[in-house]
Amino acid sequence: MFATVLTLTVPVVRAAEIAAADFGVRPGTKEDCTQAARAALRALMAAPDGGTLVFAPGEYHFYPEHARPLVRYVSNHDNSRAPRRFVFDLSGAKAVTIDGRGARFVMHGNVTPFLIEESETVRVRDIVIDWSPPLLYEGEVLAADARGFEVRVPADEPFEVDAGAFVIRADGERLPMDSWCEFAADGSGQAAGSGDTYGFRYHATQTGARTVRFDVTGGGALRRPPAVGNIVFLRCNLRAAPAFFLEKSKNVSLEAITVHHAPGMGLLAQRCEDVTLRRFSVVPSEKAGRQVSTNYDATHFVGCRGRVLIEDGEFRNMLDDAMNVHGVYLQVLRRMDDRRLLARMAHFQAQGFTVVEPGDRVRLVSQGTLMPAAEAVVTRVERRGPDGLLLAFDGPLAEKAEPLDALENISWTADVVFRRNRVSGNRARSILVSTQGRVVIEDNVFNATGSAIRVSGDARSWFESGPVADVLIKGNTFLNPMRCAYGQAAIDLDPEVETPPGAGFYHRNIRILENRFRLCDTGVLLARSVHGLEFSDNVIDYADDFPALNRQATAFELVHCRDARLERNRISGRAGAAVLTADPASAAA
Repeated sequence: MFATVLTLTVPVVRAAEIAAADFGVRPGTKEDCTQAARAALRALMAAPDGGTLVFAPGEYHFYPEHARPLVRYVSNHDNSRAPRRFVFDLSGAKAVTIDGRGARFVMHGNVTPFLIEESETVRVRDIVIDWSPPLLYEGEVLAADARGFEVRVPADEPFEVDAGAFVIRADGERLPMDSWCEFAADGSGQAAGSGDTYGFRYHATQTGARTVRFDVTGGGALRRPPAVGNIVFLRCNLRAAPAFFLEKSKNVSLEAITVHHAPGMGLLAQRCEDVTLRRFSVVPSEKAGRQVSTNYDATHFVGCRGRVLIEDGEFRNMLDDAMNVHGVYLQVLRRMDDRRLLARMAHFQAQGFTVVEPGDRVRLVSQGTLMPAAEAVVTRVERRGPDGLLLAFDGPLAEKAEPLDALENISWTADVVFRRNRVSGNRARSILVSTQGRVVIEDNVFNATGSAIRVSGDARSWFESGPVADVLIKGNTFLNPMRCAYGQAAIDLDPEVETPPGAGFYHRNIRILENRFRLCDTGVLLARSVHGLEFSDNVIDYADDFPALNRQATAFELVHCRDARLERNRISGRAGAAVLTADPASAAA
C-alpha cells in the first residue's frame, strides 16, 4: 500500500515588484480602492527584504470608511482623541517603495493619504494627490461693497446655507465657513493688498442655485471689499489632515510627487531624520480649474534632525508657507527641585507630539530674551495630561528656571537645503527657518505675497524654536514680496525677543549674497538680534508692479546687531530714498 504525500510550498516573498492590480486595485472608476490597496500594502510590508508596490497609470479613489483608524497627534494641525483615518499606513516599513507611475490618487472626506511612522528607507514616487470635493471652496465674486459680497460657487462644490451659515458638505463632513481669502482672477495668487479675515462675522443668504450673498453682521464693515471677478476662498479654519504625515522615521524620500490639495498641509514631518523631497510640488489642479492648493503650509518639519533636502519643486497658491523648519519650545510651569521641572506644550496644536525623550539634551532659555541659561540631558519624561511633562535631568538645570522660561531640545535640530525651487502666489511667506543646523537657500525664485524668507523664533505665540547659527542665502530671485502685509521686509530676521542693554544675540552667522530683488515695497532686510551678518553683491531694483505698503521706512533696518556688513550692493529705481536705519548698538558695531 502506497501513500501519496503532497507538499505545499508557500513562497517566501523577497525584495520584488508587487503589482497593486493583482489585489484588485484598478483605475478608472470611482469605487473605493482603499481595502484592496491596503491588502497590497500588507503584502509589500510582509516581504522580508522589502520591495516595490507598483500602480498602473490612471485615477484611483479612496474613502474614509475602510481607511485605518489610529489616534495620532499631528503637530501644527487640529488634534483630539478621535482617530484619524489613514489610507496607506507604512508604520514600521523597512526598505520599501511605492511607485505610482503617474497615478492620480483622489481622496474623499477627512482622510490622510500617507502615514510613514517608525520607518526607515521608505520611498514614494510619481503620484498625484487630490481631493474631491476639496475641503476648501472657492467662489467668483459677482458683487461687493463694504456691507458684504456675493459669489458664484462651482457646481462640483456641494454646500448648504443653514441658519445664516455657509456650510461645506463633503462625504459626511459639514464644515461651517468662518473666514475667507481673496485671490486674483488671473491665477497669480493672493490679491495684492488683501489680508486675513479670521473670525469673519456674517449672515449668508442663498440668492440662486449656485450663488450666495455674505452680509457683515454686528455693525461691522469690510475694510477692503474683494474685487469683482476675483476669487474668494471660503475657509473653515480647520487644519484637518496633511497629505503626508511622517513621524519618528529615517531616510524617507518623496520624489516626483504633486499635491493639488490637502485639508491641512502638504507634508508634516515630526521627529524624523534625513528627509528628501525632490520634484515635490504643491500646486492647484489645472484640470479642476482651481486656484488654490493646500489649506495651509506646503511642507512643515518639526523637531527633525539630519538633513532636510528640498530641491527642484514648485509651491504655488497655498494658503500658508512653502516650508517651515523649526523645533518646539516647552514652557516651564514649575520648578520641582534642582533636577526636575514641570513643563507643558504651550501651543494647543502641539499637544501629544513627542518633543523630548530620555537621552535628549535640552537648553533652558529666558522667556523674554531667549538667551541660554543652562543645559542638561533628560533622564526621565512623565506625561501629565495631553500637554504636561514632568522632566528629570542629569544636572541642576532646574535651579535656574523661572515660570514661563522655555526649554529647547538641541539634540534634534536639522540641516536644511532648499535649492532650485519656485514659490509663487501663496498667502503669507515663502519659507521659515529656525534651526541651529547648517542652512543653504540657493537658486530659488520667491514670488510670495509676504516676506520671502523669515528667520524667527519665539516662546510667546507659536513657540517655534530656535536660533540659527549658519545660514547661506545665495543666488535667489525675489519677485515683489511684501505685496500683502505678512512681515516687514523681503527677508525678515526677526525673532520675538527682548533686547535690553548688554543682552546677547539670538541669531548668528547669516550671509545673504548675490541675490536679485525686484521690489514693490521698501523693505529689503530687517535684522534683529543678529551677530555676524553679511549682505553683499546683491542687486535691488524697485518697480511699481504693485502698490507699496511701506511696512518698513528704509531698505535696511538693523536692531541690536553686531558685525554687520552691507557691501557692494546695487540699488536702482528710488533715487534719494533713505537706505539704512540702525539703532545705536548696531551702528556702533
